[in-house]
Amino acid sequence: MWKDFLYFSRGERRAIVALTVIIILIQIALWTADCWIPVLPEKLTKIAGIQQELKVFKDTLSGQNKYESYRDTGLKHSSYSNSSKLTNFDPNTADSADFVSFGLRPHIAKNILKYRSKGGVFRKAEDFARVYGLSSEQFERMKPFIKIHSEKTNYSSSSVFSGLEDERTPFSALDSETISDTTVSEGSELILPQNGASKNLSSFTSMEVNRVDTVILQQLKGVGGITANRIVQYRNRLGGFYSISQLKEINGIYPDALSRLQILMKVDTTQIVRINANKASLEKLKSHPYLSFYQAKVIVELRKARSGIKNIGELAEFKEFSKADIERLKWYLAF
Repeated sequence: MWKDFLYFSRGERRAIVALTVIIILIQIALWTADCWIPVLPEKLTKIAGIQQELKVFKDTLSGQNKYESYRDTGLKHSSYSNSSKLTNFDPNTADSADFVSFGLRPHIAKNILKYRSKGGVFRKAEDFARVYGLSSEQFERMKPFIKIHSEKTNYSSSSVFSGLEDERTPFSALDSETISDTTVSEGSELILPQNGASKNLSSFTSMEVNRVDTVILQQLKGVGGITANRIVQYRNRLGGFYSISQLKEINGIYPDALSRLQILMKVDTTQIVRINANKASLEKLKSHPYLSFYQAKVIVELRKARSGIKNIGELAEFKEFSKADIERLKWYLAF
């Protein structure tokens, strides 16, 4: 009688064996958990990394195939190029922003700048056709607008003023003679030509970096709305600039545009808004770009201990403040 209760069919016996094996494996896994659990996250991370690399590789292949198909059909970036507006330009002085605005892709603009950085010069329009990545259709479209100045032109100086030909600029364009006669001093101060043609630069050279607004900044070539906003926002965080060289601390400014800003703009240090080190809160102090949390804390603790700080020299006694910190903070702290 009891054998009837212990009788199992072949399928049931297989299920019992499989279940028993699973239970044993689970039990073994629990006993050895201390060994394999710490390693699991690392393994999963490696797997995720491999999957990400495979995805990037597939995307790269897809993009390369797309690029090749466009190049073979002569239709590469045609919609992008046709939507751009061309103006007269000199390939020896135009910056990367110019080339991109003319319909060239960023990597082509990079090739041109790399060629120029190695001493390469475009002496005639046909030389521009040899730029790597530039299609014949793009060259033919741009050829009528290529205006190369004479070999006597000082390109390092003329590039500063190439932005004044932009249609947004409310000043008359400079001719090649004016550009050739213009030089830049080592101190980045503008020395204007003596032939009277410099009058149309007076508005730019009178720009004061601590007063200028975003509208005026955008009139300079290579400075768009985003860059202009970054300059003004960083100026507000600082309280004002004491040197044009501080513009280097702002990310996203094209080198050519930075050179123009450094040469064409002036600094009035009387416009700097200082922070009262004896009254400002810890939050106010540490929000300044030149002050860390620990430096701000030193200021707060020191003014409590000494019933006020008399001059910035007292901060130099602490290791948190280097000599460079003191030199630039003297423009922004009041006592």
